Amino acid sequence: WWWEFRYPKYGVITANELHIPAGTPVTFTLTSVDVIHSFWVPAFGGKRDVIPGRTNHMWFAADATGTFPGQCAEFCGTSHANMLFKVVSQPQAEFDAWVAQQKAPVAAPDSASLAARGLAIFQKGLCVACHMIDGVSYGVVGPNLTKVATRTTIASGIYPNDPEHLKAWIKNAPAEKPGSLMPNMNLSDADVEALVAFLETRR
Repeated sequence: WWWEFRYPKYGVITANELHIPAGTPVTFTLTSVDVIHSFWVPAFGGKRDVIPGRTNHMWFAADATGTFPGQCAEFCGTSHANMLFKVVSQPQAEFDAWVAQQKAPVAAPDSASLAARGLAIFQKGLCVACHMIDGVSYGVVGPNLTKVATRTTIASGIYPNDPEHLKAWIKNAPAEKPGSLMPNMNLSDADVEALVAFLETRR
Protein backbone atom coordinates (compact mmCIF):
# COMPACT_ATOMS: atom_id res chain seq x y z
CA TRP A 1 0.00 0.00 0.00
CA TRP A 2 2.50 2.57 -1.21
CA TRP A 3 3.41 4.34 -4.45
CA GLU A 4 6.69 4.30 -6.36
CA PHE A 5 7.46 7.08 -8.83
CA ARG A 6 10.11 6.55 -11.48
CA TYR A 7 11.47 9.31 -13.71
CA PRO A 8 13.11 7.48 -16.65
CA LYS A 9 14.30 10.73 -18.23
CA TYR A 10 16.26 11.66 -15.10
CA GLY A 11 17.17 8.31 -13.55
CA VAL A 12 15.35 9.18 -10.33
CA ILE A 13 13.20 6.82 -8.23
CA THR A 14 11.23 7.98 -5.22
CA ALA A 15 8.22 6.92 -3.19
CA ASN A 16 4.93 8.50 -2.16
CA GLU A 17 6.07 12.04 -3.05
CA LEU A 18 5.77 13.10 -6.67
CA HIS A 19 7.56 16.27 -7.81
CA ILE A 20 6.49 17.88 -11.09
CA PRO A 21 7.20 21.16 -12.91
CA ALA A 22 4.14 23.41 -12.87
CA GLY A 23 2.52 24.11 -16.22
CA THR A 24 4.22 21.20 -17.98
CA PRO A 25 2.18 18.17 -19.12
CA VAL A 26 3.30 15.08 -17.21
CA THR A 27 2.59 11.61 -18.62
CA PHE A 28 2.12 8.60 -16.35
CA THR A 29 2.58 4.93 -17.17
CA LEU A 30 0.68 3.03 -14.50
CA THR A 31 0.96 -0.58 -13.38
CA SER A 32 0.64 -2.64 -10.20
CA VAL A 33 2.53 -5.64 -8.83
CA ASP A 34 -0.23 -6.98 -6.62
CA VAL A 35 -3.90 -5.90 -6.73
CA ILE A 36 -5.99 -3.26 -8.49
CA HIS A 37 -5.35 0.26 -7.24
CA SER A 38 -6.51 3.61 -8.61
CA PHE A 39 -4.30 6.67 -9.07
CA TRP A 40 -6.13 9.87 -8.11
CA VAL A 41 -5.05 13.45 -7.52
CA PRO A 42 -8.34 15.30 -6.93
CA ALA A 43 -6.88 18.71 -7.79
CA PHE A 44 -5.83 17.55 -11.26
CA GLY A 45 -8.75 15.55 -12.58
CA GLY A 46 -9.92 12.00 -12.90
CA LYS A 47 -8.86 8.61 -11.64
CA ARG A 48 -7.08 5.87 -13.53
CA ASP A 49 -6.99 2.21 -12.52
CA VAL A 50 -3.61 0.63 -11.81
CA ILE A 51 -3.92 -3.06 -12.70
CA PRO A 52 -1.51 -6.01 -12.38
CA GLY A 53 -0.40 -7.32 -15.77
CA ARG A 54 -1.76 -4.29 -17.60
CA THR A 55 -0.37 -0.85 -18.38
CA ASN A 56 -2.60 2.22 -18.26
CA HIS A 57 -1.75 5.79 -19.12
CA MET A 58 -2.84 9.26 -18.10
CA TRP A 59 -1.51 12.79 -18.10
CA PHE A 60 -2.13 16.14 -16.49
CA ALA A 61 -0.52 19.55 -16.17
CA ALA A 62 -0.63 21.38 -12.84
CA ASP A 63 -1.75 24.96 -13.36
CA ALA A 64 -0.59 26.07 -9.92
CA THR A 65 2.34 25.50 -7.60
CA GLY A 66 1.92 23.94 -4.18
CA THR A 67 1.48 20.56 -2.52
CA PHE A 68 -1.61 18.54 -3.42
CA PRO A 69 -2.87 15.29 -1.86
CA GLY A 70 -3.25 12.05 -3.80
CA GLN A 71 -4.94 8.82 -2.83
CA CYS A 72 -5.66 5.29 -4.00
CA ALA A 73 -9.31 5.47 -5.04
CA GLU A 74 -9.95 1.73 -5.44
CA PHE A 75 -10.50 -0.42 -2.34
CA CYS A 76 -7.33 -2.53 -2.32
CA GLY A 77 -7.13 -4.18 1.08
CA THR A 78 -6.22 -3.61 4.70
CA SER A 79 -4.42 -0.28 4.35
CA HIS A 80 -6.35 1.14 1.40
CA ALA A 81 -7.17 4.30 3.36
CA ASN A 82 -3.47 4.66 4.20
CA MET A 83 -2.27 4.50 0.59
CA LEU A 84 -1.59 8.21 0.33
CA PHE A 85 0.85 10.32 -1.64
CA LYS A 86 1.47 13.97 -2.36
CA VAL A 87 2.19 15.92 -5.52
CA VAL A 88 4.63 18.80 -5.20
CA SER A 89 4.12 21.18 -8.12
CA GLN A 90 7.10 23.52 -8.48
CA PRO A 91 8.43 26.20 -10.80
CA GLN A 92 10.75 24.65 -13.38
CA ALA A 93 13.90 25.94 -11.68
CA GLU A 94 12.89 24.41 -8.34
CA PHE A 95 12.01 21.12 -10.01
CA ASP A 96 15.40 21.07 -11.76
CA ALA A 97 17.09 21.69 -8.39
CA TRP A 98 15.11 18.82 -6.84
CA VAL A 99 16.21 16.48 -9.66
CA ALA A 100 19.83 17.53 -9.17
CA GLN A 101 19.55 16.84 -5.44
CA GLN A 102 18.04 13.40 -6.06
CA LYS A 103 20.86 12.50 -8.45
CA ALA A 104 23.71 13.87 -6.34
CA PRO A 105 25.86 11.20 -4.65
CA VAL A 106 25.71 10.83 -0.89
CA ALA A 107 28.98 10.69 1.00
CA ALA A 108 29.62 7.64 3.14
CA PRO A 109 29.19 8.34 6.86
CA ASP A 110 32.28 8.89 8.96
CA SER A 111 33.59 5.50 10.06
CA ALA A 112 33.38 6.39 13.75
CA SER A 113 29.83 7.74 13.60
CA LEU A 114 26.53 6.27 14.71
CA ALA A 115 25.41 6.50 11.07
CA ALA A 116 28.28 4.20 10.01
CA ARG A 117 27.08 1.64 12.54
CA GLY A 118 23.59 2.01 11.09
CA LEU A 119 24.95 1.38 7.60
CA ALA A 120 26.57 -1.85 8.82
CA ILE A 121 23.30 -2.96 10.42
CA PHE A 122 21.43 -2.13 7.22
CA GLN A 123 23.86 -4.16 5.11
CA LYS A 124 23.95 -7.20 7.41
CA GLY A 125 20.23 -7.37 8.19
CA LEU A 126 16.99 -7.94 6.32
CA CYS A 127 16.84 -4.35 5.02
CA VAL A 128 18.97 -5.13 1.96
CA ALA A 129 16.55 -7.86 0.82
CA CYS A 130 13.77 -5.36 0.15
CA HIS A 131 15.17 -1.82 -0.11
CA MET A 132 17.31 -0.18 -2.78
CA ILE A 133 19.97 2.36 -1.86
CA ASP A 134 22.29 3.31 -4.71
CA GLY A 135 25.71 1.81 -4.06
CA VAL A 136 24.55 -0.04 -0.94
CA SER A 137 21.73 -2.48 -1.74
CA TYR A 138 19.54 -3.62 -4.60
CA GLY A 139 16.20 -4.75 -3.13
CA VAL A 140 13.06 -3.92 -5.08
CA VAL A 141 10.19 -5.04 -2.81
CA GLY A 142 10.06 -1.96 -0.59
CA PRO A 143 10.48 1.75 -1.28
CA ASN A 144 13.76 3.03 -2.68
CA LEU A 145 15.63 4.67 0.22
CA THR A 146 18.45 6.31 -1.74
CA LYS A 147 17.25 9.82 -0.80
CA VAL A 148 14.72 8.94 1.89
CA ALA A 149 15.74 11.85 4.12
CA THR A 150 14.56 14.34 1.49
CA ARG A 151 10.94 13.14 1.78
CA THR A 152 8.51 14.85 4.10
CA THR A 153 6.58 11.72 5.12
CA ILE A 154 7.03 7.98 5.65
CA ALA A 155 4.64 5.00 5.53
CA SER A 156 2.94 6.27 2.35
CA GLY A 157 2.13 9.67 3.78
CA ILE A 158 0.78 8.63 7.18
CA TYR A 159 3.57 9.98 9.40
CA PRO A 160 6.01 12.88 9.19
CA ASN A 161 9.54 11.89 8.26
CA ASP A 162 11.26 12.69 11.53
CA PRO A 163 13.51 10.59 13.79
CA GLU A 164 10.82 9.63 16.30
CA HIS A 165 8.34 8.37 13.70
CA LEU A 166 11.12 6.67 11.77
CA LYS A 167 12.19 4.83 14.93
CA ALA A 168 8.65 3.60 15.56
CA TRP A 169 8.32 2.50 11.94
CA ILE A 170 11.60 0.55 11.89
CA LYS A 171 10.87 -0.97 15.28
CA ASN A 172 7.52 -2.44 14.27
CA ALA A 173 6.00 -1.28 10.97
CA PRO A 174 2.91 -3.55 11.12
CA ALA A 175 1.95 -1.91 14.42
CA GLU A 176 2.12 1.51 12.76
CA LYS A 177 0.33 0.60 9.51
CA PRO A 178 -2.09 -2.36 9.32
CA GLY A 179 -1.06 -4.94 6.75
CA SER A 180 2.46 -3.62 6.26
CA LEU A 181 4.70 -6.30 4.76
CA MET A 182 7.78 -4.88 6.48
CA PRO A 183 8.40 -7.36 9.32
CA ASN A 184 9.14 -6.65 12.93
CA MET A 185 12.85 -7.49 12.91
CA ASN A 186 13.14 -7.46 16.71
CA LEU A 187 15.91 -4.88 16.63
CA SER A 188 17.28 -3.41 19.83
CA ASP A 189 16.65 0.27 20.58
CA ALA A 190 20.35 0.91 19.99
CA ASP A 191 20.23 -0.72 16.55
CA VAL A 192 17.12 1.25 15.62
CA GLU A 193 18.84 4.46 16.75
CA ALA A 194 21.82 3.66 14.52
CA LEU A 195 19.63 2.82 11.51
CA VAL A 196 17.78 6.12 11.88
CA ALA A 197 21.09 7.99 12.07
CA PHE A 198 22.16 6.32 8.82
CA LEU A 199 18.88 6.98 7.01
CA GLU A 200 18.99 10.63 8.10
CA THR A 201 22.20 10.98 6.04
CA ARG A 202 20.41 9.96 2.83
CA ARG A 203 19.90 13.46 1.41
